[in-house]
Amino acid sequence: MTQDSFAGAERIGATLDVLADALLDERASHYPAGSLSAFRRPGHPAADALFGLRISSLGPGLLTVRGLGTVIEGSTLRQADSGTGDGAAAELLARYGGGAVLGVAGAAAARQFQLPVVPETSAAGLRPSFPAVLAELASGRDTVAPDELATGAGVEARLVVPPVFHPLTTRGSGAARTEHLAEVAEELFAGGDAQSRKDWAVLSALLAEPSGSAGVVFAGIAALSVDGRPSHASLVVSLASSRTPITQLATELADARAEAEVWTVLLPSGPAVVLVEGRTSPVPAALSHDGTRRWAVSSVAQAFLPLPDGASVLTVQLGTLQSEDWELYTGAFAEILKSVQLAWDGVTATEPAAAPAPVEPYAEPYAAPPIPVQPIPVQPVAAPPVPSFPPAPPVAAAPPQQQQPKGTPVAVPPADFNPFAPPAAPVPAQAAQAVPQQLKGTPVAVPPADFNPFAPPAPPAAGTTAGKGTPVAVPPADFNPFAASSAPAAPAAPAAPAAPAPQQAVVDPFGTVTKDVPKDPFGTVAAPTAGTPAFAPAPVAAPPAPAQPPTAGKGTPVRVPPADFNPFAPPAPPAAAAAEEAPPAAGKGTPVRVPPADFNPFAASSAPPAPAAPAAPPAAAEPARNNPFG
Repeated sequence: MTQDSFAGAERIGATLDVLADALLDERASHYPAGSLSAFRRPGHPAADALFGLRISSLGPGLLTVRGLGTVIEGSTLRQADSGTGDGAAAELLARYGGGAVLGVAGAAAARQFQLPVVPETSAAGLRPSFPAVLAELASGRDTVAPDELATGAGVEARLVVPPVFHPLTTRGSGAARTEHLAEVAEELFAGGDAQSRKDWAVLSALLAEPSGSAGVVFAGIAALSVDGRPSHASLVVSLASSRTPITQLATELADARAEAEVWTVLLPSGPAVVLVEGRTSPVPAALSHDGTRRWAVSSVAQAFLPLPDGASVLTVQLGTLQSEDWELYTGAFAEILKSVQLAWDGVTATEPAAAPAPVEPYAEPYAAPPIPVQPIPVQPVAAPPVPSFPPAPPVAAAPPQQQQPKGTPVAVPPADFNPFAPPAAPVPAQAAQAVPQQLKGTPVAVPPADFNPFAPPAPPAAGTTAGKGTPVAVPPADFNPFAASSAPAAPAAPAAPAAPAPQQAVVDPFGTVTKDVPKDPFGTVAAPTAGTPAFAPAPVAAPPAPAQPPTAGKGTPVRVPPADFNPFAPPAPPAAAAAEEAPPAAGKGTPVRVPPADFNPFAASSAPPAPAAPAAPPAAAEPARNNPFG
């Protein structure tokens, strides 16, 4: 079932269904079915102003208005008076002349008849269909604000019930309850005997105490005749304490009632949750005709309407054992839900104050744990109160010892450090106090602040060479160092001397191959390996001597190979006639000058110096501290 706050009212509804099935037989009076459908609440002038009707604080707590129905009132601050129930049952039993009730002699008690019964959710196959009149309530509509009440009145709810539902609950106790239950018994068994009236009146009186405990403000039973057969329905209205919001309430009901169908609807009084399910209730053996326990399945529709105080829920539930009359009763149930009106004093219920947490006694932070065996009693010493945030002591305490951080100490330069400034001369006093320290790293010469790397170089001193640099052989543009050289060379010319030993004939464009090492363009071959084919060396013509010495400009004359030069191609054999008639060629290529490493293309010294100009005196030696290269 659902939460405990709603279970009590659900038990009262199931008990009324069981009592109607066991006691309302052919001896009871059944109204025509048209009396239920003739209920027309919207046409009455007081239908929209139920709080304008005056309902007495004493008596049954309801008011029957001609042409409207029975107006029921419930208040969150005025709970139903449950009473003992046994007193009213004893008075009713004496009123009907005593004797046994359903074969049970003596003082009647609820436990003798196993009342109230405890229902259980039926299987999904026994669940009735969700009626269309209730599904229409899910559509959007305007809601009415609650009426205003005086402060301290809480929340009150009023609704209209068709007069065919005989009320079994009353407001008050004692003689008023006895008279009311006796009157209802006379109405239900107008054509019956006294025994049937006594049984119904006494058993309904036994439900007074559980109804009051469940917050029931109205519990009624309807006896109709539908197509010549008896049909019964129960109606229970209750107030329960619950702070669950409407969306969470719908989720909890859907989870707790897996076999039920749960909808969220919008009533004129506010949003509500409607539940439709089948419930199986036990019929005690004392109530059955044959004295055996059996089960009854009822179709139930239940609505949950949270009240504006945020702490209460109004529940309205209808149940019937005649599933064939489900559409008839749910039509009246929808009209009952539409008639609900609320009034509120505007005070929202607050959560109950939580109990203060126990304060543990003061204990030293490093006190030894108590000895569980034979503790030694000590005199209690009053400890000074310890504030939550103690102030700082007035006396400055010694600074705590700093923990040595992990890592390698480094010297961080100041914010105005200039790495390109010339080193300042140390002060004599500071130089005397300075302690030499071995520094890690490689000493370098820092250039001065006025160093200009693009300035023209100073004239060379006397005795220096005309040009700086080392002559190298620059390979041509089509040079391919990875070309294969497996093709054997042609036989050497007769005039060429024979090589002393077979060696691999590889052209070395960089001139790095020595006499004893095979020719390798990168100079990485140290000795011929096994399996390497031997080739006769090709004759290489010596470069011709320059026609005139190089000029005073910088650079070394080299020959640039042509675009189609292949350093790895096997050398072509010279023709015999050409070898005899013409001397060896001077070699392919165009002489160029390779600039030295310190060549500055932006220096303003493009014009060669005049030959007649006297030699410039040697430049003064530059201080070592101003030389960036030491």
